[in-house]
Amino acid sequence: MSPQTPESHTGIQLLSYMLALLLNTFPLPQPINFMLPPVALLLLFYWAQKTLHHTHFTAAILLGLLYDTLNQTLLGTHALLFSVFLFIFLQIRLQFRLFGPIQQALIVTLLLYAYQAIYWLIFLPAPLTHLWPYWTMPLSALVLWPAIRWLLDHITMPALNQA
Repeated sequence: MSPQTPESHTGIQLLSYMLALLLNTFPLPQPINFMLPPVALLLLFYWAQKTLHHTHFTAAILLGLLYDTLNQTLLGTHALLFSVFLFIFLQIRLQFRLFGPIQQALIVTLLLYAYQAIYWLIFLPAPLTHLWPYWTMPLSALVLWPAIRWLLDHITMPALNQA
């Protein structure tokens, strides 16, 4: 078996992004729907820390435009949000890789709180009926990030001791 390189993960990246879009468009009950984070943004963070020779801005813009289309929001706003938060993440990704999954989940949670605050200012300046689930959405990253990291690390790691 040939060693896996980051270039060999392109198919896995595309599949993971498609599954993230599917997951975020799946009809869920209203309180649960507010608690589901933008999974594609979490995947952008994962792939940005996994492959250091790519910035993934093209993926951020395309995924953001798809999110805008699927959520029927102003075209370009999610693309801008995803690009800005990917840029912030790229500034810390080398240090981020040094942390364990729980510490990484805490950092991702803080980034998602900032994302949620800006999202609220842009899209939902009126009071929400489900305020608690909306502001607890970033906490779901505490569970989702280690799961995403474990699953994708398990899929992308080369098999050990091939004999």
